[in-house]
Amino acid sequence: MSLAHLSKSSLTRPSLPSLISHSMMVRKMASAAAAVAPVAPAPQPHIPTILNASGPPPGHSVTVGNLQTFILPDKVSDTEANRKLGEALVEAWQKDGILQISMTPEQHSLYKSANYASRRFFGKPYAQKAACVDSQTYSGYIASGEELTDGIADYSEIFTVTKDLELDEPRVVAKWPCHGRCPWPDYEMQNPMQRYMQSLGGVGETLLQLTELGLGVPEGSLTNYTQDGWHHLRILRFPAINKTNGKGKEGRGIGSHTDYGLLVIAAADDVGALMIRPPYSDENFANWESSAAGFREDDERWVFVPPAENVFTVFPGKFALLEQTNLANLLLV
Repeated sequence: MSLAHLSKSSLTRPSLPSLISHSMMVRKMASAAAAVAPVAPAPQPHIPTILNASGPPPGHSVTVGNLQTFILPDKVSDTEANRKLGEALVEAWQKDGILQISMTPEQHSLYKSANYASRRFFGKPYAQKAACVDSQTYSGYIASGEELTDGIADYSEIFTVTKDLELDEPRVVAKWPCHGRCPWPDYEMQNPMQRYMQSLGGVGETLLQLTELGLGVPEGSLTNYTQDGWHHLRILRFPAINKTNGKGKEGRGIGSHTDYGLLVIAAADDVGALMIRPPYSDENFANWESSAAGFREDDERWVFVPPAENVFTVFPGKFALLEQTNLANLLLV
């Protein structure tokens, strides 16, 4: 699933992968009910450890962000504590455009396995990677420079996983786009990525349930869209700093853009790359009217997201623009 923003990403250190998905799973948060329930305290954000990275990419006048980080409950019910947590999540998105959630030990283990598998795949010869494509699912390998943002080549190297279904599944038989077999290179790539993606799907459902409580909308207002949803995974490896983007600027991975879907959940290694454009009252993004690609990449309103240990970053996608959430903003990678 993917709730929408503007972002940009610009890598400054050696090329390393960043794993992105549109669903996830969660960590425990106590919510014991007493016979006479006290007023639930406001959720206290967790403070993660910032990884030892080099800071924002060169040539960008940006603020270094201090994102709120939350610990999610195992299950979501309509309690005062969960309503307050949901309200805090929505407020963080409205203020910063992005937030972080803590990984559980199991999630961290799955992420490490997926990260290792991605490095192994991207280290293969080009011919082997280029063979992993499929014309019906649009999943598999995308070479560096093959995708464009605002008419400029993106230097990210990508492996995309769409709706991975058996060939006799009715939607596959009916030739639905983006439904069918993923062209996995081998089991060593398939197994950790599928386990990671399944875990992220649970996290996404939990976040959407909390968001419904935070927005005060009926149950199912968001989650009804994600039952057997078209969740997908994007595995990205960005280039080293000496690559240029066609404008002569070093370090650009992907230009400014909004991400598609309802809710975007991402994990990254210790190489800082992501910049976010928080919501501003004088800016509004409606991609169905005008593309946000390449929007004001060089001004000072961007916020660098420092890589933090054992967290996922979470931000709304374009589909939220069409809903009642009004949580959209811009990314630069």
